[in-house]
Amino acid sequence: MGTIRRMADRTISCLLTGMLLVVLLTGCGTPEPSQTLLTLRTLSDSGVSGSVTLSAIGAARTLVSVEVDPAGHPDMPAHIHPGTCDELVPQPRYPLTNVVDGRSVTEVSAALDELLAGDVALNLHASNSEMEVYTACVELR
Repeated sequence: MGTIRRMADRTISCLLTGMLLVVLLTGCGTPEPSQTLLTLRTLSDSGVSGSVTLSAIGAARTLVSVEVDPAGHPDMPAHIHPGTCDELVPQPRYPLTNVVDGRSVTEVSAALDELLAGDVALNLHASNSEMEVYTACVELR
């Protein structure tokens, strides 16, 4: 009787361990990215280059960080517009903090996956007085 009980206990223990392993493996799918790094494309022969980092802040907010070479462009307005770099909708969807001394950091009221859905682009303007001149852009994908 003792041998049968030990075999039953071992079988139950193995089954529980196996079930736990299955739960752990199937419950640990690929996590959503919490940060995305993109490279700005130079526009209008501006010489402006740099990168954009998008970092998830919870489920509904994203930190947008822009880093550029500031040479000749000390204060550049920045926005996220609907459309692409080649066909931007003029009205911004999300205004960003101006790029000053090569850096801008803005918290946006949109989830990271929403921004990466492929229907918006981040662009930089030459200055507050030259808003029609785009100096750099990247499509958020």
